[in-house]
Amino acid sequence: MIFFFFHLFCFAVLAFSATALFGQEVKLLTIPKINEVPQIDGKLDDDCWLEAALAKDFRQRRPEEGALATEKTEVRICRNEKVLYIGVRCFDSQPDKIRAGVMQRDAPVKGDDYFFVLLDPFQRSREGYYFRTNPNGAKGEALINSDMRRPNMDWDTIWEVRSHRDELGWTAEFAIPFRSIPFDSSSDEWRIDFGRWFSRNQERSRWVGFTRNRQWFSLEEAGRIDGLLGVESGKGIDFKPYLSSKWTSEGAIDDYEFDAGFDLFYRMTPSLTSTFTYNTDFAETEVDQQKVNLTRFPLFFPEKRDFFLEGAEHFSFGGIDKSPLAFHSRTIGLSTEGKKIDVVGGAKITGRHGPLGIGVLGMRLDNHDSLNSDEVFVSRFTYDLMEESKIGTILTYGDPQDNLDNHLVGVDLNLRASEWWQGQSVSWHSFYMSTNDEVKGSDDVVGSWFSFPNYPFRMGGHWVRTGEDFEPALGFVRRRGGQSSSIDFSYAFDQPDSDWLDDISVGAEYTRYDLLNGSLDSEEVELKMIELRTLAGDSFGVEFEFEREVLNETFEIVDGVNLAAGDYRGIEFELEYQSSTNRPVFGELELGYGDYYAGKAFKIGSGLSWRPSKHAQLNLGGGLTSAELTVGDFDAWTSSLGVRITPNTRLSFNSIVQYDNQSERIGINNRFRYILKSGNDLFFVFNKGFDKGDNRELESFRTYKTESIAKLGLTFQF
Repeated sequence: MIFFFFHLFCFAVLAFSATALFGQEVKLLTIPKINEVPQIDGKLDDDCWLEAALAKDFRQRRPEEGALATEKTEVRICRNEKVLYIGVRCFDSQPDKIRAGVMQRDAPVKGDDYFFVLLDPFQRSREGYYFRTNPNGAKGEALINSDMRRPNMDWDTIWEVRSHRDELGWTAEFAIPFRSIPFDSSSDEWRIDFGRWFSRNQERSRWVGFTRNRQWFSLEEAGRIDGLLGVESGKGIDFKPYLSSKWTSEGAIDDYEFDAGFDLFYRMTPSLTSTFTYNTDFAETEVDQQKVNLTRFPLFFPEKRDFFLEGAEHFSFGGIDKSPLAFHSRTIGLSTEGKKIDVVGGAKITGRHGPLGIGVLGMRLDNHDSLNSDEVFVSRFTYDLMEESKIGTILTYGDPQDNLDNHLVGVDLNLRASEWWQGQSVSWHSFYMSTNDEVKGSDDVVGSWFSFPNYPFRMGGHWVRTGEDFEPALGFVRRRGGQSSSIDFSYAFDQPDSDWLDDISVGAEYTRYDLLNGSLDSEEVELKMIELRTLAGDSFGVEFEFEREVLNETFEIVDGVNLAAGDYRGIEFELEYQSSTNRPVFGELELGYGDYYAGKAFKIGSGLSWRPSKHAQLNLGGGLTSAELTVGDFDAWTSSLGVRITPNTRLSFNSIVQYDNQSERIGINNRFRYILKSGNDLFFVFNKGFDKGDNRELESFRTYKTESIAKLGLTFQF
């Protein structure tokens, strides 16, 4: 009942306030057309930069919101008919202390100094494009969507950037072809903003959008540029063929494959793109992280394949994070064991037509195991309401794991106001979906959640009811036959007078899951007693967790350890530490100890990284649960060792070795990438797996699978 009235209140507030936004001065730059283009070498020594429009006077987002940045940033913008050129000067009074440890494309740069550009060609403040670099010239681009918690870094396009260091700090030059991003050629105006992360001071600054209550990459407060009439968008066609060679040895069988295929992208309108794929290949995709499941429910693994990640924001439904998902693209082309299922081909349409958001996907899968060739279909439509809200629907059809009929339909309503009260934001999401399965029949899910994600006070909560027979064949559901609910809040106390503290925060979260018959299944109270965040970028936290879990039947938590049905309660104490990533050695550590079902358990999760130079990084990670129970003791642990070598911004080598003691499997993944030029990539992948036989009957490890792949991918723009 509390949630109902809160939702009703949020709806009324949002409907009223969505049009009552705070006014602010809009910064406008007129972009000059140049005749001589700059040489993209990172140095701002070309004559064209003297003619360029100038953006300056960046203001802090953190630590002191609204104050002028401690180090100046100047941005110059110009163009010709084909390319948008952006030059940036990041002043630094101590250039010998510039931090730049990353060179690999799309690698995390949180510990580095970096600069980014935000572009919103359609001036919607909802979607846009993100281009980033650091003093090493490391490239990173992403899709921005107001529904996403972070940019989609898996999106790639053709552009260039170079950086250079000197006695004043560092500079960078961006060259972004107009044909590489969708835009309306009839419009003379775009929205734009710039941001800088000054790692040594943990300082974030923006040209316009420095308000802390909004996301770091938000577009709501962006400035504007004009002077863009007459630029060339091309024919809107990208053709991406590939050639690959693959050798697999599994057991006593060797298999050789030579493949070819392509992706074809056609921009139907400035904001609507169709994609055709034939013989789709995912050979270069990174492997999953090995996990040990100590719960009663399936684990969630994220999508990592580029074809499905591109445009994924158009298929997101209900604003929900991991469960229940109406559509989870990992169900396509992967078996329940994670093995590859060949994708014969498919088509996809993503984008917008006015206020209508469109996501349509159809794929045809090859025969696998005892299943016939199968087709799957997904459609997702949204319609804009007011300034920032929308209503939508989703339909999925097909079951890629079985010869059964399955479909899902759903509707959702997302209400959002980024300037509700004194510049603070609030959102409310509600959704309903129903499945019809040939075996399980019909069942449904209904739920909602709200978010008040502001600083210093944050609050959120959710309620979701999932039917016992809800079966999304193209989605993911972790728990069925019950309803989950939660509410959480946190408050941060700024420390403006401290020389080392940024803020101190406290908070709490309550979650529970009730079965449909009304009985309790689990509940948890999490008390964040204190969390310290330092100006250097470190954090330290202390938490208490009060847990209760009701088992209605025997649960085998690991092989040979069976927990009897019963009501289990306990308290767990946790310590968390995360060091700043701007040091050569950094990491994180989480320690926990307390009650664990019928006994006690010690838990540890850790990660340690060593970055001796910008060309190399070593990563160690692992987790351990050591339990002493009345029904038996066990240790469950995972470990990983990763190496990243990057001789330059075009060449990279990644290797990771993983092991867990429950499956007793060792997995090795080696991935070599050479960027011939932007859009043209050469990959070499070598995978090897070791185990102790099908029933772990062997005393030593054996090789059960070896895989070697070479792949060349090209891009042709028209």
